[in-house]
Amino acid sequence: MRAPESARDVIDVETGPNLVPNPSFEEVADGVPVGWRPSAARPDIAPSTQSDTVFRRSGERSIRLSADGRAGVAGSITARCEGVRAGDRYECRAYFRAEGVPSLHESVWARVTWLRTPDDEMPRNVLLRTLTREGVWWCISGQMVAPEGATLADVCLSFRHAPDGRVWFEDVSLVRVPGTGPRPLRIATAHLPKGRNTPEGCAWALRLAGEGGAGVVCLTEFTQIVVPEDDPHPSVPGLATEALGECARRYRMLIVASLHDWQGTLRYNTGVIIGRDGELVGRYQKTHIPQGELEEGTSPGQTLPVFDTDIGRVGLQICYDHFFPEVTRILALQGAEIVFTSIMGDIRDECRAYEAVARARAIDNGIHYVTSIQDTGRSLIVDPAGRILADSAGVPGVVFADVDLSAVYWEPWLSLPGASDFRTLWPKERIPRLYNELTREP
Repeated sequence: MRAPESARDVIDVETGPNLVPNPSFEEVADGVPVGWRPSAARPDIAPSTQSDTVFRRSGERSIRLSADGRAGVAGSITARCEGVRAGDRYECRAYFRAEGVPSLHESVWARVTWLRTPDDEMPRNVLLRTLTREGVWWCISGQMVAPEGATLADVCLSFRHAPDGRVWFEDVSLVRVPGTGPRPLRIATAHLPKGRNTPEGCAWALRLAGEGGAGVVCLTEFTQIVVPEDDPHPSVPGLATEALGECARRYRMLIVASLHDWQGTLRYNTGVIIGRDGELVGRYQKTHIPQGELEEGTSPGQTLPVFDTDIGRVGLQICYDHFFPEVTRILALQGAEIVFTSIMGDIRDECRAYEAVARARAIDNGIHYVTSIQDTGRSLIVDPAGRILADSAGVPGVVFADVDLSAVYWEPWLSLPGASDFRTLWPKERIPRLYNELTREP
């Protein structure tokens, strides 16, 4: 088998050149790769940095960072990349192999820092978080858009907190790639209070959303899209999904709803996504069932799926799920960009808790959080920064928000200078091994 080409040589005709200098660490001076600078907070915790000719992926050398049995070791090597074009999309990749490292997630890091000038005091940071394996080598990667004003980029490779560990890096690249551009989406959500959540009321809300140009609309819990007496044991798929499908085709929009769903002798509260073509894209059976529903014979679902749609990756929640932060977090960890919540009501603290929870779920997970509620009257669309973009404020009908799903939310962040894309930080900076208590049954 032919050895892989070096990172410097891999240039697709649709991409730009690799901007990383000395990407395979072939050029070395005084034991340090040319174009790279080692750094650590203190000399006593700096990893040993050495050129290595034993383990290599494509060329003759790699760079090895070692802890040498010392606790608390944390340091990095960084290369400055020139020729960055603001507004272009880039992909950064770094290949590595590791020994004696209990957690790659905690110990091996890669970051791109966008700079306007060489001494920029407000850089923009993005952590790489996609990890794939290729034989004995791993690849950590990510795609991102160079922010406004960026002319330079630092690619930083870090090793930390594995006393008996060592990591070898090679074939590092920062390459311009074809971009998808903005991803505009008009989101709609309905407020249909009791008495309006009827087949006529739902048809009215769907018409408002469709004529308003919505790409997706969220309906409330137990959407009444057909007369209940038509089928005492409705199922999914069934009459309701067929009716929703007709509306979806008519207005070329996705529809999210919550439906009664009988599967044999079991009854579920099931969330559905209907595609623009009227077909059922996905369904989710409500997992967290309050006592009232349990006593009425509703069974809980057993999974928390996410769905790939033509607007992006989507997660569903239904009512009581909204009370449990773990649900939204699991959906976000699976890549959900929008979480839709069909909900009957949340009257805690005279309804004040509801807004706080919706905003917290969005902020904590870096997602758009959309609710369609009945009782409290405030169907909400919240962006990843926690800003309420649309609020029905007790008025029956539909409200809209225009969003760009490709937008980056730069926030000042303690762990890095300048500002960072939080949606790349929290998945990498969380420490799963500390959270075992969450899965322990009482």
